[in-house]
Amino acid sequence: MKAIKPESILITDDESNIRMMVRTALESEGYDVREACNGREALSSMTHSPPDLLVLDLNMPELDGMAVLEQMKTLFSIKRPRVIILTAYGSIPAAVKAMQLGAADFVEKPVTPAELRHTVRSLLDEPEEDRVYLAPEILDSYERVLARIRKSLRLADITSAETLLMKAADRRSQHSAEYFNLLGVLYETQHNWRLARKCYGKSIDADKNYSPAQSNMRRLQELQTHGHSSYAVTLGDEAQDVMFAKMPESNN
Repeated sequence: MKAIKPESILITDDESNIRMMVRTALESEGYDVREACNGREALSSMTHSPPDLLVLDLNMPELDGMAVLEQMKTLFSIKRPRVIILTAYGSIPAAVKAMQLGAADFVEKPVTPAELRHTVRSLLDEPEEDRVYLAPEILDSYERVLARIRKSLRLADITSAETLLMKAADRRSQHSAEYFNLLGVLYETQHNWRLARKCYGKSIDADKNYSPAQSNMRRLQELQTHGHSSYAVTLGDEAQDVMFAKMPESNN
């Protein structure tokens, strides 16, 4: 019987201690791990032997992570390695930009080995047909991305929904009632009622006849007034909606 080739991972970070931590965490799971200390080394390594997944630091000398993502669009025209961004704690705007350039997920430093292994395994297990790359030259379908976001929210897969919403945050979404309604639902799952109301309001501003956002806004008003509502969370499709029983005590 032919041996199954282990999945390959390229770690790119200018800090040797970070590379060692990531290597140790992933080699213990049986992955074939190699390293690059900057973006140029990473691109050279991927040109000769593309990995299944790239763990990429954003802040590096010579060629940073953003530049690597830009060049990967040319280097890999169709099937690209999955990319997990390593970003400093609190640098979410940079992570959002990286998502728009094609990264699949991000983790904030300091990341634990368990979180890293879980993120890597989740990405590698994702079926190829479910992988959405939002770079312009290989954009699949904006509506398909919204459908995946609805599915993730319905399954309570909040992490995936948040990742996809960040990746879909482009010019089209600025005036999209569907997008802002789903973003409002995401904030509601995080108990951020202020931002949820704001997004539902933006959804209604974008389309005054968009009933899902109107329903969600009414529900929030009832929750704030009475602590409960008969309205379900409406995702904007024909599938079964999600029901949040009551507003938790935390209210920001």
